[in-house]
Amino acid sequence: MQPDILIIGVLFPAIPLMMVNFGNRYSVLASLIRSLHDEVIRDNVSIGDAERFLSQISRLRHRLRLIGFIQSCAAFAFVLALAAMIATYFDYKLTASWLFFGSMTLMMASMLIFMREIQIANAALDVHLSDLTLHQEWHEFLQPPKRTRAKRSTKKSAKKPKTANTGTGDTGAEKTKAEKT
Repeated sequence: MQPDILIIGVLFPAIPLMMVNFGNRYSVLASLIRSLHDEVIRDNVSIGDAERFLSQISRLRHRLRLIGFIQSCAAFAFVLALAAMIATYFDYKLTASWLFFGSMTLMMASMLIFMREIQIANAALDVHLSDLTLHQEWHEFLQPPKRTRAKRSTKKSAKKPKTANTGTGDTGAEKTKAEKT
């Protein structure tokens, strides 16, 4: 397929949006690492917490490497797409085709690596969720004690006053039924 400058241009909006998304993930991850650092430095860490923190640190390092690689692939894909547009503009069709193919390949690679990074992030969240389920106070929150209702000592019929015949055509049976309730 011979790339047209418009076909290559379709890829343009996708790459910067992906780079913004990856940049936001990197910023959130950096904030998480800073808060984890402050928590470990500030607090005395028990043995169980130290194991959990070491597990988190290893996952965070791996995620940082993946996000850096993802951003590099996306940036290089953007450069190749620009080069393909320039080659198409100067009528170098074969070069433009290979540059566009390289750009698309790098975009696919960055998406596949991004899926792996999401899996690692979900595994890290599972560690946090398992920590929450281990604490006893959460069990009480999830299963609150059952409350019993106090029995009423007065009847409804004692509260309602007897009604007089107002001329509405009520029969005596309906009046006694209303008085019983």
